[in-house]
Amino acid sequence: MDELEKERKTFESAGRLHWFHWAVVVASMVLTFSAWHVSRTSIDDKVALQFDRYARQTVELVIERMQKYEDGLWGGVAAIQALGGSVSYNDWLTFSTSLRLDQKYPGINGIGVIHYVSPDHLPSYLAEQRRSRPDFKVHPAHDRAEYWPITYIEPVSGNRKAVGLDMAHETNRYLAAVRARDSGKAQITGPITLVQDEQKKPGFLFYAPYYQGGVYDSLEQRRATFSGMVYAPFVFQKLMEGTLHQKNRQVGIKILDEGTVLYDEHHPDMVDYDPSPLFSKRFEVDMYGRSWIFDIRSALSFRESSISNQPLLILLGGIIIDALLLTLFILLAHANRRAYRYIRKITGD
Repeated sequence: MDELEKERKTFESAGRLHWFHWAVVVASMVLTFSAWHVSRTSIDDKVALQFDRYARQTVELVIERMQKYEDGLWGGVAAIQALGGSVSYNDWLTFSTSLRLDQKYPGINGIGVIHYVSPDHLPSYLAEQRRSRPDFKVHPAHDRAEYWPITYIEPVSGNRKAVGLDMAHETNRYLAAVRARDSGKAQITGPITLVQDEQKKPGFLFYAPYYQGGVYDSLEQRRATFSGMVYAPFVFQKLMEGTLHQKNRQVGIKILDEGTVLYDEHHPDMVDYDPSPLFSKRFEVDMYGRSWIFDIRSALSFRESSISNQPLLILLGGIIIDALLLTLFILLAHANRRAYRYIRKITGD
């Protein structure tokens, strides 16, 4: 009788779900959610690293392009020095044509020469320039006791209003020119509007100084022998289109110079604008005497390319397995209860 009672209790117990059944189900669910979390975290980390790489590449490409423009300016300086420290209009035309600006330097508006002219030498300077260009003049008027006119700019087409423009008439142009002269290094101006840009968009000038007799170490020598600068004007939007066309990247860019917006893609009018970017990053870059802030944000195309269903599939697959496992336990318990009832019936218990 004891043996029969034990068997009866065993069959009766088999018809119910016990703690170890629930433990298996709970453990399986824990594994499911753990796998989902690991997958989601891994993908999120991968996407974050990808954005960081895109953002840094964007900044590096702008820096690289500016270095390429600097090389072009120093090439102009070398050409002037090779000609004995002075250059004629025809010589400059030959040099600038050989650069093939539209092919090798996309984004640049031109390349020119700025001369430093003291008040005593202004009449002779004007007389010399008017031999080949009778209508040449230095403009506009200002109250500084020195002149920094743009003598040549090529191509002239599209830049004619800049010919004769005096850098001393406006603060950003003048201060950058003085920094270039005193440092002997390439410098850019703060934000300006180019006189030749009819759309009046933010721009800047890029200077490379040159001196009588070559290169000097001391500030006094540089000031005493300063002759002028090779320069290039830029409209910032044109620079960005030549450097990083928006269709070639998945991030939006905003660039500021001491709070002044130079370029901005963070607005709804842009094709790839994302109103709620997944990521954003800011870089501060020392750019030839100026501090540029790069505000980089992920674009809509980045969001679309970053979508992955893997975590969701892992979660749904795990939940289905957990549900099947629980269903199996329930069905087994139900079968055991039926078997127990059948045994009791045939035994008359």
